[in-house]
Formats: sequence, C-alpha cells, structure tokens
Amino acid sequence: MRRFASFLVILIATPLMAFGPADRTASTHWALVIGITDYIEFDDVEGGDLPGAEHDARAVRDVLVMGKGFPEENVKMLLNQDATRAAIESGITDWLVTNARPGDNVVIFFAGHGSQMWDESGDEPDGLDETLAPADVSPTSTEFDISDDTFNEWLSMLPAGNVLVILDNCNSGTGTRSVTPFSRGRLLGRDINGIEKPATVSRRALPGQDDESGFDADGARVLELAAAAPFQQAVDAFFPAEDGAEPFHGGAFTTYLVREFWRAPADASYEDAFDRAYEALKRNRFQQDPQISEDVGMKDLPLFFVEGADGGAIDGAIPITSVAGSSAELAGGMALGLTRGSLLETEDGARLVVEAVGQRTTSVSIASGSVSEGDRARLTAFRYSTAPLLVNLGSADSEAIAALRSALGDDTGVRLIEDENTFSHLIIRRQGQETRIVGSDGFIRHDGLPIGADAGQPLSEALQREAAARRLADMDNPGQRFGVELEISGGMTDLGLGATLTFTVRSERAGYVTLVDLGTDGTVAMLIPNGDQPSLRIEAGRSLTYPSSDSGVELMALEPAGRGMVRVFVTAEPLGIRIGDGETYAYGGTEFAQVVTEAVKQVVGSEDGAVRLDSWATASIVYDIHN
Repeated sequence: MRRFASFLVILIATPLMAFGPADRTASTHWALVIGITDYIEFDDVEGGDLPGAEHDARAVRDVLVMGKGFPEENVKMLLNQDATRAAIESGITDWLVTNARPGDNVVIFFAGHGSQMWDESGDEPDGLDETLAPADVSPTSTEFDISDDTFNEWLSMLPAGNVLVILDNCNSGTGTRSVTPFSRGRLLGRDINGIEKPATVSRRALPGQDDESGFDADGARVLELAAAAPFQQAVDAFFPAEDGAEPFHGGAFTTYLVREFWRAPADASYEDAFDRAYEALKRNRFQQDPQISEDVGMKDLPLFFVEGADGGAIDGAIPITSVAGSSAELAGGMALGLTRGSLLETEDGARLVVEAVGQRTTSVSIASGSVSEGDRARLTAFRYSTAPLLVNLGSADSEAIAALRSALGDDTGVRLIEDENTFSHLIIRRQGQETRIVGSDGFIRHDGLPIGADAGQPLSEALQREAAARRLADMDNPGQRFGVELEISGGMTDLGLGATLTFTVRSERAGYVTLVDLGTDGTVAMLIPNGDQPSLRIEAGRSLTYPSSDSGVELMALEPAGRGMVRVFVTAEPLGIRIGDGETYAYGGTEFAQVVTEAVKQVVGSEDGAVRLDSWATASIVYDIHN
C-alpha cells in the first residue's frame, strides 16, 4: 500500500562513487533544506505559488537543529527565489559532497511543485520523467526542471553513510485537480503537451525498473519519504487557528511528519515516524498516500542515527529557547501540534502550561519550579479540542441550506459557515443535479446527494458522521510512552463487501483493550468490550486477535460502501462503559463518539482539564469497503 516511493525507484541504476579517505573520526549531521513558496515565472499562474512550502522548510530546519542535534552551521537553507536549479545542484554536488564524509548523516528536504518532462532515457513506461520544480522553472520549457535521472546523478556523488530524502511535492499526474480557497495541489500548472517532444522519447521500460530497494551499495544508503503516491496530488493545506494556535499553511505530509520527528523517542526508527505520520494523515481525512522506499538497511535505523555522534534529543523532549519571569518559550511552534492548556514537565519537575502557539515558537507559563534556557520539557497532559466541525455552505442552493439547518437542529458538533472566505473543514457544493461535500483539501467526501429540500436529512447525516470521525481522530496520544499496533485482516485495508474481518492488537505494555469502529455509515460501535467480554486484558509484548477462532463471533464488511476507521485504546484500567443486558455491542452516532472519548479521559485521568498521557496508548487504521 505504501511501501515504495516513486521518485527514487529509478536511482538504483546509477552506481555510487567510491569513497575518498575520511579525514575525521566523528560522524556528524548535514542537511540541505529547500522550500519554494514564490516561483519566479509563475506569479500569475493558477497554483503557481505555494503558501506552505517556506513554512515547511523552516519547520524542518527547526526540528533538525533544535530537536535532533544538527549543528546550525551544517544546515543550508534555500528558500523561494534563491532555490534555483543551479543553487540546488550546487547545494548537493558542491556543498554536501565537499563537506559530508563517509559515515555522516545527510538530510535533503524539498517542498515545492512537482512536474513532468519528456523522458529521454527510456526508463519510464509512460514516456515522462517526474521532476522537481526549482524556483526558476519555465512555463514554456523544461530546461530548468530537475528530473529523477538528474537527481539520481547528483545523489550518487554523496559519500555519506545515511541519506534521507524527503519530498513534499506531487510525484506525477497529468493535470491540476480542483482546489479550494484553503488548499492547492503541489503539481505545477504547466501543459507538458505544449513542450516539444524529443525524438528519443520511448515508452519502453528498462529491465529491472521495478526494483524498489533504493540505494544500498558500498557507500551511501538513500531512504526516500515521499508525500504522495504516483499520480496523486500532495496537498498544500491551510491549518486553522484553534485552541490558542495561529493559523498557517503547510504541506499536509510535512506537517505531520515533522510533528512525529519532534515527538519521537530516541529509539524510534524512520519507519516508526513515517507510519505515525501516515496514520495521522488518514485520521484527518487527507486523501494522499505517502510512500517509503524499501531500503531495509536504513528504514529500521533510529532517526538521524550515525556512529560516533549524538542521535538527537532525549525522548520527545522540547527545548526551552527563552525565559522571562514566569513565562518561557519552547521551540517548534505549530509543528508541535500542542493546544492551549496542555501541560509539560522538565527533568527537574518544573510544570509548564501552554498559553499560545505561534508559527515557530510556543509560549508557556511556569506553573511551578524554575527553568532556564536550554532545559527540555516533555508533554505530560493534552487538552483536546472541543471545537465544532466547520462547514462552508459554498454553492449549495437555498432550499438545501434551509432543510439542512432544520435537520441539524441545535447540534453543537456542526457549525455552518456562510462566508466563502472563512476556513471550513468541509464545503457543500451543488454540482448539476446533485449536492457534494468536499474537504478543505479539495477532495470529494460525499457525492450523489439530492438537491433542494430533499438534501436536508442526507446532508445532516453525512455531516454528523464527519463530526464523529473528527472527534475520534482527535483522540490521538501525542506523548504516549509505549507502542501499540493495530492491524486489520492481515494488513488489508481495501475490503470487498462480505469480507471476513479480524483485528490484531499488539502492545508494549499490559493493559485493557478498547476497540471502536467508526463505520462507513457513521455508526460508532464498541467491538471490545462487548456483552460477552466486559473487559479484555492484553499482556506486554503479546498479540491479541479479535474475534478469535473459538469466540463464535464473525465480523464482516457490510454495506454501505465507503471509508471507515477503527481505533484501539490500551489503558491501565478498563473503560467504564456498560453494555446493556442482552446487547452484543454498545453503539450509536455522534453522541456515542463523545461517550467513548469522555470514558477514555475519565479512566486515564486529567489535570486542570488536560488529559494525562503516560498511562495509555492508541493506534488507528482507516479502511475502505468497495462494492
């Protein structure tokens, strides 16, 4: 599903250069960080500028330098119009090649547009090379595009030990999808058919092109994390102001990946961080599918690991950058994913309360103890959002709007917005003789709904389901101290009607399992515990499968087709949700989602309204049922 990347697949064909002699014994970290919001030649072209790309680059720089121990002078930034093709080439083939040594750790990050150009090497079945679009990319030629073949040549010069490439751009595709006022795709709006096709273009694939192992030769190993699958759009999204945080634009993938980098314990692997970022994207209903290349020799290593050097920060700790009286600032800002009222503690026991979250710093008050610049704090309790689902009425017809208002009644979980320029999580649009619900990322969530007065009830039900999904999605544990894994039916998430389902849970710590299904129709069902099993304990390091072969229970994928989500909680004590006499499962709609979340909060404990994080863990999985 997500175990190969599209851009670096081609790189295996080029051998690595031989190493020169190392002139120092200690390995270190290097990074080239590129973010292009402002394109030189595309100012007036739809989709030309990317509001979130520069923010992505600065967020990556901050987590590398302040969170993971990269020397500040070892991180080179190329932003906006400084990120030309020549500058990017020089950054890799001159600056990195000159400074990095065998055994060093190198990160190359790119946030900007992706594009395509005609393939001249014959290694692309569709006759097109995917490209990175530097700041000086041309609307009428591909002279300045950086093809995957060229990128490969530059990377092959690196003598470093571990090279991590993170690409937050559209990998391929043939056109720009419809966007909303709050997002756009990272695919350059350029018609490749208007550019002359070289005579050497071939649609023949070279032997071995499907090898997905990436670099793993005598020298550098390259691991790629890509924001989207081939022929998908990587979304430049708007993240609204909630719970004391400033609004910002950012790549959806980079936003969640950087958040996991900040939170990751010292022994977390690249794959661990990727998997959690992937999960967060799906929980939050983004439609892109990030990819990780199958370089087994690197993806299982601890993050930014190099021999003879500090691998980075202590477990999930955030540095304090300044102190003034009873107030202080933390590094990271929006990238941390914190909310006002959340609590942190230093190693010396000082307690900090989040007051406001800015673009790159987080303001806290010192509730007890004392802190100094350079101290580090860990998140201990999190205040979950109670904000409603915001729905923009967009171009829905007046009769549909009136019927929707009537059907929703005084439901406080959904708030209707009439101003088209005000951010909303969802947008209602009339399309011909049907009504659609579109996400802020531009992807259709629900279509085929009626228009006029008949739209009220179907729209209300769909929005209530979305509100329930959002509530459960928000019940992540941003500071969990032990790992939990959830797998459905042997790893399959695309299910046909009638498929038999099993769920496997693994936990690093003993506790009680709660398994909740948010079905495709919005019904929230508590699978565990149930009428037959009022509580179910899992032992540390063990797996638990439900239903078991001897349980006499069978779960099946049933209508309606659509997307659902299952969430597992492992808590020190069982949740206090009673299953009624004679009932197999506890279930309901949006209201029951609230019951579940409140039960979790009750059993794990809270402090000043913020939920403690040390005694429980969670995982989720998104699935699709197809006709």
